[in-house]
Formats: sequence, C-alpha cells, structure tokens
Amino acid sequence: MLVRQIEHQGIEIRMTSIEPDRIVERGAMLLAGLRRVHSFGGAGDSIPEQWRAFRELGALPGRQGTAAYGVMCGADPAAQTFEYMTGAEVAALDALPPGLGRMRVPAQAYAVFTHRGHVSTLHATWDAIWNEWLPRSGYRLANTPEFELYDARFDPRTGAGVIEVWASILPAPDGG
Repeated sequence: MLVRQIEHQGIEIRMTSIEPDRIVERGAMLLAGLRRVHSFGGAGDSIPEQWRAFRELGALPGRQGTAAYGVMCGADPAAQTFEYMTGAEVAALDALPPGLGRMRVPAQAYAVFTHRGHVSTLHATWDAIWNEWLPRSGYRLANTPEFELYDARFDPRTGAGVIEVWASILPAPDGG
C-alpha cells in the first residue's frame, strides 16, 4: 500500500493508494488448524493467542509446504464477531486428529496484495482493500474464504515481515 502524506492549508492529509500485485487463479486447497470466533473489538488480543496455540500443535499430518494461513471464515455483524482459522495446507482431511478445524477452499480467482510491516497494522491493509480498491476495481467479493498467507518472509517471533493478503474476487455484474 502506498501512503502519501501531504499538507494542504496547514492540514495534514493522509492519502492511500492500494493495488493488487497480481490476480491469480488458485486451485482448491484443504486446510487444517484452529478455528475460533473473535469479537471485532477483541481480535487484536485474541488472534495472536490463536496463532501461538496453532504453532504449539506442531506438525500436522500430511502438511503441504511451509506456509501458514489466516483465513476469514465468516462474520456476524449483528453480534460483532467473525470466525478466523489459523492453519496450513494438508493433503487430506481424513488423516487429521479429532477436534482439529478443517476447511475446503474451492478453486477461485484472487487479488493478491502485499502487506509489509507488523501484523498489528494488517487491518489497515484489509480496510484499504475493501473500502478503497474493491469499489473501483471492477470486481466484487466472491463470498469464499479470504486469507493471509504467511511464508518465510514473515517472522512469527517479531510479528513483522511480508504477509500476502488474498481477496477472493469475481467480476462485478456492472463492470465496476
């Protein structure tokens, strides 16, 4: 996300411009991990705890690759809550122990954005995608899981680095 600060008539104005790095057709994937419901207001504290618990799980049966995923599974605006999954891609769901969260993510087109910095500021990237980029993009959300991809460019000990944000998209019916 490009952030420019300018001063106009003695008032500081912060302008952002966000564009995806790429549009990707991603095949289906199977994810396993922890699924929890968070309050909008308390997520800043409860999601880091969920990531700690996920790391403590250790190796998952049939894990594919080394990336970890933070997945938005749905929201309840009336209750001010959303479900979030911390997980990893796996080869099959049937080999997983009971109680572990499972998710089938369908093949989908995604707009992929890069967040550089601390995970505590990730909400600003999501906000810019939904409120700035999406309305002018010619796309709409696909109503499938959207996720954050954490790979070797992210340091879980410091909470900083590069995080890819994958927003599921479809062409807007009116073209934008």
